[in-house]
Amino acid sequence: MKNFVKQIIIWIVVIAIAVIGVYVLNTARSISKVNNKPGNTVATVTEIPLDFTKNINILILGTDQRSWDKSARSDTIILVNINPKNKKVNLLSIPRDARVFIPGHGYDKVNAAYNSLYFNDGGPELSIETVENLLGLEKGDIPYFFVVNFDGFKKVIDALGGVDINVDEPMHYHSKLGDVEIDLNPGMQHLNGEKALEYARFRYDEYGDFLRTKDGVVHGRVARQQKLIKAIINQSKNWNTIWKLPSIAKAVGNAVYTNLTPAQMTKIALLLRNDTDKDLNVIPFPGSDDYINGISYVVPDYDKLKEIGSNYFTPSTP
Repeated sequence: MKNFVKQIIIWIVVIAIAVIGVYVLNTARSISKVNNKPGNTVATVTEIPLDFTKNINILILGTDQRSWDKSARSDTIILVNINPKNKKVNLLSIPRDARVFIPGHGYDKVNAAYNSLYFNDGGPELSIETVENLLGLEKGDIPYFFVVNFDGFKKVIDALGGVDINVDEPMHYHSKLGDVEIDLNPGMQHLNGEKALEYARFRYDEYGDFLRTKDGVVHGRVARQQKLIKAIINQSKNWNTIWKLPSIAKAVGNAVYTNLTPAQMTKIALLLRNDTDKDLNVIPFPGSDDYINGISYVVPDYDKLKEIGSNYFTPSTP
């Protein structure tokens, strides 16, 4: 009887190992698709070693591309700083209409730095140079970029199983061209990928993209995107999410363009696996709305941003 029980236990262990092996293999295969461009052509990016003895800066760019073969602007610009020692994360959202100096081109809206139709050298590299200059960082202080387009964003949220968000106001907008359709009612609700994108894109109220009220609180699309990031982090901590890893990895693999390798992304994910939204430090963007030569901008406090760069985004040893 004891031998029979031992055999059953051994078989259970063997089956478990086999199941986990297939599970991990499928996840790895999906992640390995990262950096595949249209037509399954692998993009040419240079691998930059990941050094966990220093703080890590990653520029996240959400673009208004519907597909990778189209030019685009960066609709969302977020600089992330990871401290490998205490596993804390600093986050700075830069309004897309921020008036910044774009190296080689002069002052313009920050989202133009990604647009290759607007600037011949537009793309993630020029966006990084622009943000480094804005924060007074040295060239190379932001080594990594992570680009996701609209379709990819929706797929990732759907793969997570949606996200819980308290919509704090009616959000309704229908563009004349029919390319933007937003319909959200107030209240706590579970948003799928399509609806989460509507929430992230909405800016058709009194606050627009960015507005700081007299009490110092930031309102508008930038604030909503930060709220959405926290909700996504909390959703990813759900125990059921582990069983969705292959589908999430597949969505990420098809949705993301980055110079981080699959192995590097896995290491970062393991490093932050126990983080919650409480480990996330959201740094308010210092700036205000203004018109210059008839164009609406968010005009930054350039000196304050240099302080922020020095205090939160230097890659020095933590």
